[in-house]
Amino acid sequence: MKGFLAASFAALLAGCIALPSSVLFFEVESEVQQMKKVQLQTFEFVNCLPKDKEMFVIDSLSLKPDPLSFPGPLDVSFDATVKDTINSPLRAVVYLGKKVGSTWIKIPCIGQIGSCTYDDLCQILSTIPECPPAFVSAGVPCQCPFNKGSYKLPQASFDVEAALFPPGDYHGQANLTMNGQVVGCYDIKATFA
Repeated sequence: MKGFLAASFAALLAGCIALPSSVLFFEVESEVQQMKKVQLQTFEFVNCLPKDKEMFVIDSLSLKPDPLSFPGPLDVSFDATVKDTINSPLRAVVYLGKKVGSTWIKIPCIGQIGSCTYDDLCQILSTIPECPPAFVSAGVPCQCPFNKGSYKLPQASFDVEAALFPPGDYHGQANLTMNGQVVGCYDIKATFA
């Protein structure tokens, strides 16, 4: 479950970054079309809270190949620990920002991508018609409930067909709660060039 949430958070960050720059950064469309492939130069992931305060702890998260180039392949692996069953309603408050000069600019929630609040991730996850084969073979669930236990995703591969990842520094944070109880807090920082 941790892996899926981490992968979902990483995909959410990627999706937000991949929005057309005319939507996020008000650039001219012709400039957007001229942009080349973008590489992930730096990536940092941490649990924002001490492990004893989180119900869902992501012990490790790996993104490959190194360097990542978008559009292109993305391999995700993770180890996670679920300390107690996680079920609906699983609320997520997500912040996504892009550094402009020395200031972090909050990326707005557009089409459920960006700095958004999701009242129930379990409901969103229930719309997944089929769990990716890598998750199934690793025994990692894609839908709620996420039962107590340890989960390991050796590798899941995705083809990210994002047309645009504007170069720059990005920061994402997801705070998850269930019935007011802290489930976890996850922080990602990434630089694209």
